[in-house]
Amino acid sequence: MNTVFKLIFLKIMFLFVSVNFKAVAKEDIVADLSKNKVEISTTFSGAEILLFGAYEGKKNDDIIVVVSGPRGKIKVEKRERKLGIWVTSKSLIFHKVPKYYYIASNRQIDKITNVEEIKDKNLNLSNLKLGKLNKKLDLKEFNYWRRSLTRNMVKKNFWKVEENSISLNKNTLFRKTLTLPSNVTTGLFLVKILHYRNGVLISEEESKINITKSGISAKIYKISQEYSTLYGIFAVVLAVFIGWLSNVIFRRV
Repeated sequence: MNTVFKLIFLKIMFLFVSVNFKAVAKEDIVADLSKNKVEISTTFSGAEILLFGAYEGKKNDDIIVVVSGPRGKIKVEKRERKLGIWVTSKSLIFHKVPKYYYIASNRQIDKITNVEEIKDKNLNLSNLKLGKLNKKLDLKEFNYWRRSLTRNMVKKNFWKVEENSISLNKNTLFRKTLTLPSNVTTGLFLVKILHYRNGVLISEEESKINITKSGISAKIYKISQEYSTLYGIFAVVLAVFIGWLSNVIFRRV
């Protein structure tokens, strides 16, 4: 119910601004999220956040939403079968990779704007701007590893594109439900709303979502970050102990 009241309030405020303040650009966007903070506990199974807002649009205007999470290192591995066992034969580390990246639009993105704009605004998963690699690769090698990165991130639901998924109402209102997977990373997420007209970006708005851990999972995460070496040793010892205990129990059974 609070979301509905927020939407009505935004509409009233937007109309007030457009009527009484002509100096303000007509293409301004007013947007909000149903919640700006998400807490991850041990029982976290994902979250849905409603993005809604108002804009002064015209017929055939378009809205694109981009949600990007914290950036970091991502390791991509190439596995080969040797002696009947799958082993890692090669690997490559990509830097400054968004741990989460989501794109939504009211129609196909390549029909909204041109190739240069899509590349410039990171509206294609295959061409996201990443950090520089530590090793030199020829074009064929780079394309192989880059495709592998995209495939892995999409498979894990860390990267996603949903075209034709934003609802527009009378060239004035828009809404979109953002879905966060259960394995989403923590940190500050940037939400960008892009308003296009005839392929040209005429206005944009930004919001933020803060995703944090809570409860016992937060304490475990804190320990793993502050005492990474001890945490790693403890994890190995615990795994060995559980394996030994299981062996003893099944041996008695």
